[in-house]
Amino acid sequence: MKPLRIERAFTLIEPGPVVLVTTRDGDRDNVMTISWTMVVDFTPVFALTTGPWNYSYAALRKSRECVIAIPTVDLIDRVVDVGTCSGRETDKFAKFGLTRRKGRASLSWSRSARARAPPSRRKHSRHK
Repeated sequence: MKPLRIERAFTLIEPGPVVLVTTRDGDRDNVMTISWTMVVDFTPVFALTTGPWNYSYAALRKSRECVIAIPTVDLIDRVVDVGTCSGRETDKFAKFGLTRRKGRASLSWSRSARARAPPSRRKHSRHK
């Protein structure tokens, strides 16, 4: 992983690449492919789309944190495969040869509780 200053980190997700979002429900890790992301403003604040149809959604709401990874092009087949099965029945890390790495919290909260952190770091959800 190449370090990048936080002031420039948001440029990695503009205009919104496919990302891998990793969650933990307390017992199990899961990873999902998200193809809709956007930068919210000119700081490292961003949004992604998910909902109750995704297995990871409940874990994201419960833990209020995730890791967002921007995969490289050589991972395209695995990224597609991750997005075509549910973590409810599948350990996607084992099935697709993905490596778990501990996330590092890097947060500063605004009054509106928006997460401000660089990509590939732990994030907090606005949902309660």
